[in-house]
Amino acid sequence: PNPIKPLRPLRLSPRFFWCCGGWVCSCRSSYSTKSSRSPDSNPENCVFPAISEPAPFSYEFLLMPFELSASDSACVELMKRRLSGFETEIGRLDGLSYTPRTADEVIITTSPKAGTTWVQQICHQLRSGPPSGDMSFNEISEVVPWLELAYDQGQDLKAPQPFEAETGGLRVFKSHAWERHCPKGCKYIVVVRDPCDVALSFFNFFQGWFFEPGDISVDAFVQEFWLRRGVPDSKMQNASFFHHLLSWYTKRNDNDTLFLFFEDLKEDLPSQVRRIAEFISNDKWKCTDAAIDNAVRMSSFSFMREHSGHFNETLSKKARNVACGLSPDAGMNDSKVRSGKTGAGMKILSEELRAQISEKWIEVVGRETGFNSYEDLRSHVKEEEEAATK
Repeated sequence: PNPIKPLRPLRLSPRFFWCCGGWVCSCRSSYSTKSSRSPDSNPENCVFPAISEPAPFSYEFLLMPFELSASDSACVELMKRRLSGFETEIGRLDGLSYTPRTADEVIITTSPKAGTTWVQQICHQLRSGPPSGDMSFNEISEVVPWLELAYDQGQDLKAPQPFEAETGGLRVFKSHAWERHCPKGCKYIVVVRDPCDVALSFFNFFQGWFFEPGDISVDAFVQEFWLRRGVPDSKMQNASFFHHLLSWYTKRNDNDTLFLFFEDLKEDLPSQVRRIAEFISNDKWKCTDAAIDNAVRMSSFSFMREHSGHFNETLSKKARNVACGLSPDAGMNDSKVRSGKTGAGMKILSEELRAQISEKWIEVVGRETGFNSYEDLRSHVKEEEEAATK
């Protein structure tokens, strides 16, 4: 049976097709359902299976792929169906087709839960400068837009950004796209993180938003969702953590790419903020020492924890919760600023789960790089960086 509760039926045009176990209307209208039975003889009276409440605007097809598997538990399947409504095709493709105005624009690109929000805050505080930086935004993605979701959130990617005029045209964006799908012609800040920590953080991020606490175990989430991702079939899919990392690893020494480790940000924030400041500076604007010091202060865990309401994905939740079949206030009280620690994945995830993550790493990343663990790869990159500075 369809796990989605029955929604109010809508009168639709007779164009429909069978998709993911139910009849879906192919018109540009929102849709709703009471059952998964095929349409009756009068198409004008048909009721269609829904994965979401009506969205704020009409262009809903195609949505994000379901990523379903025959072995999914009912709760994981429901989470995936909800997630499929998070982005629309027209919105995602609009963002990924964005053309940077200059080569000095910056895209922060990470796999989800690898440090995106942290680097958004660092970049914004660097460009806003001393003495007080800028915290006038309600949510960080208002000032550092998310490429794939901006259209669905009513944001114009071509609109002027804060402090753009004062920083020689510096514009900063966020993306979770792997290298092949990311807009070309600008600078890229890539952040990677220990995969066990990423998996656990992703689980905590979705719990209380896309599923209720206790409905899905961390093992089921990682095994049936996070580890199932692979190479995207199209721009409508995100790459797995492993394929995303590998796609950007090959560009780590390019002049237009800054390759960072989440753990380095934790261990020595001032030096990493300085690296970011030097990277995003341009011929018309140089980031000052005072701006760097201020950005370090305003991107510290204590500061971001104190201002956690600015980093809780409110913008996307307000825009897309209903389209995902969630209540409008789902996840509104959760923040992405949590423990401020590294290594939790190794302590909390089961030995079996850690072994499965390691197997996936070796299968995807190890086979191409020769490094059979995240720590081995991180050590190699740090050796490269040290050699380059001599």
